[in-house]
Amino acid sequence: MTEEQFQYVKVHTLSNRFEADLLADALRQEGIPVLVRSFEETPYAGLFVPQKGWGRIMVPKEMADSAREIIARLVETEAIGEMPLAGDVQIDPRLWDALRKADPGEITQRALVEFDPEENVYVVPFLNTAVLCYPETERIEVLGRHEDFSKDFQVNLVALHYLLYAQNKPLANKWVSEKDLPGGRLFFTASHTLPTGPLAGVFDGRMSLLEAAARKMQGEKGDSGDLSYRFRVFPRIPMQIIYWGRDEEFEPSFHVLFDETIIMHLSSLDLIWGLVNVFTSVLLDCAESIRMKS
Repeated sequence: MTEEQFQYVKVHTLSNRFEADLLADALRQEGIPVLVRSFEETPYAGLFVPQKGWGRIMVPKEMADSAREIIARLVETEAIGEMPLAGDVQIDPRLWDALRKADPGEITQRALVEFDPEENVYVVPFLNTAVLCYPETERIEVLGRHEDFSKDFQVNLVALHYLLYAQNKPLANKWVSEKDLPGGRLFFTASHTLPTGPLAGVFDGRMSLLEAAARKMQGEKGDSGDLSYRFRVFPRIPMQIIYWGRDEEFEPSFHVLFDETIIMHLSSLDLIWGLVNVFTSVLLDCAESIRMKS
């Protein structure tokens, strides 16, 4: 039975996005397909969030009882009620705590990053710059012209998850779309559609601008579509964008591809969606800086 043929039912009301990530990851690890639906996706978000929580978690009807048992155990042991409330732009403090307790030598090997013991900071290569991660002060700093992204919630969230959970695995050298990832066909819809629309708008008829911005981000030119570039977003996470320009039949469009191992390093589809949001923002920022100088 394919994902689209499952009949999904609600098994839990979520209080915040952190609870959503935690429970969804646990259920997927047990082989249970998951749908997370935030009340923020509806025009009535202001009414639903205070009264009914942040959202709901849904699983195939046949697996509902097993899912409820897993969730009940996690709710009892993980102190979910102490997590930040819906709407708080905060990182789950347990991520920082886990990073402080982790072995830097093991993290540097898994994630292909550096650690400076004197400054107690991880140095994470990120596109054409680096992200500094300070576990003791719970601070992330993006170096260079992208320093404005230092306080970006998604940058912080994805960087921490990468450090904590990246695996020491070689690339598969097999490109896949977001819909090819486990659970991706259902997840990457509606509010979780990859944010490629702004790229198509900015670079429509401006392939030279796209090339300049991609080179500035140390992209490697490919041979797909009308124009394509490959990027090393994090050391173990390459990403490819493929641009198809406007013609008589179709509007301009972008497609994003990942090495299929991305799910080993960012196990939550929500994190992969966040990573693409970050990448898109950086690419648009580079394009804007080029336009301002020209």
